[in-house]
Amino acid sequence: MNVPLILLLTITMVLIPLSCLGVIADNSLYSTDFVDAEGWETNSNNSFYLDEQSGRYHYLIEGGTGSYAAFPLENPYTGSFTLEFDVYPVKTEEKSSFRFGLGTANLDSQKGPLVIAELNNQNEENAFSLVAISQENLRSKTFSIPGKENYSGKRVRFEDGEEYHIRLTWYPADSRVSMTVTKPGEETPLFSHFVKVSGKIEELTHLFMTSTGEGQNGMKAEGFIDNISLNALSTVSEQKTPSFTETEITPTPTLVTEPEIEPMVTIAPIDTIPVRTPLPAPPTPTPTQKSGLCPIVGVFALFAAIFLIKRA
Repeated sequence: MNVPLILLLTITMVLIPLSCLGVIADNSLYSTDFVDAEGWETNSNNSFYLDEQSGRYHYLIEGGTGSYAAFPLENPYTGSFTLEFDVYPVKTEEKSSFRFGLGTANLDSQKGPLVIAELNNQNEENAFSLVAISQENLRSKTFSIPGKENYSGKRVRFEDGEEYHIRLTWYPADSRVSMTVTKPGEETPLFSHFVKVSGKIEELTHLFMTSTGEGQNGMKAEGFIDNISLNALSTVSEQKTPSFTETEITPTPTLVTEPEIEPMVTIAPIDTIPVRTPLPAPPTPTPTQKSGLCPIVGVFALFAAIFLIKRA
């Protein structure tokens, strides 16, 4: 086997998995495994910083402080994307939330446009949740536990001290944002759901974590984030976001033929029916004379004569 053929097969084997994932091509907007925290900005160095010992980025999201950590993109982005990252919650107090996603320079979890994932502890429920807010400030949200808006139908809770891999995907053509949670290195989803977005999500400029938004003052969510990857998708396969379209069936016209009608028999009026010439009546038989005792007497005389002859 020659070298060009080997090269062709190698390229094919690489491209096949990408097509199976529904991504025809992509463009990396940002990625980091936090060897360093270059480009990250924060207004609270005590809450957000690179933890060199673990090689992850530390977060402490405390309600009411207005603290944040953000990474500005090189250029505003509009279009479909995937945002993936690993999160390791250490302590998520009641009425606190971890929040991370893609939005704009206001760094507010309640103002669009944005797409963020949350680890939300309200009433000790420890829910995964997905939030999408359009430019028109129309909010969509889903939870991994019952009793909440747009519940996915499957109860899933996160646990402090466990690591999770989260993928957010925005499909502008379908106005849909999906969230999938797995264990790092595994493919089986722990939780997967989506929300429909009313309005536009465009001109996104910042990756960010923030304490501005849901959560009670003084309540803290602490942990680490790592392996962030933001990709712009040029094409997203329908297999990745299945959408079911009802097809209207147009009935095929059927030609209806009328049954053949036998010709009607016209009955002529009585006065127009020709009069037939009557045939002669059958002949009347002529009566014959009745026979009485004469034939009997004759027969008897004949036998008597024969008898007399034999006697003579």
